[in-house]
Amino acid sequence: MLSRGEPILVPGLAWSLSVRCRSGHLQVITLWQVIGRYASRVKRFHAATSPGATYEEFTVTFMWIPESALVDMVTRLAALPWVLDAWFYP
Repeated sequence: MLSRGEPILVPGLAWSLSVRCRSGHLQVITLWQVIGRYASRVKRFHAATSPGATYEEFTVTFMWIPESALVDMVTRLAALPWVLDAWFYP
């Protein structure tokens, strides 16, 4: 059951963006700077570490964001030296 105020994510409207880096190298502030003007559309975020803490992963779920904006974000993130991988998915 959803708690009061928890967003309902409708397929096709919600997109997630994930970034992965080596353990201890996640730069959350830089990630939010890349998200920039779409920060108000963030509905969920999740940070996790791998078993054995070899990498960290941060996932942000957006509502109503253009796919082209996600492509730009992934391109910018992938160019950063601390990022191992960045991707988006519905």
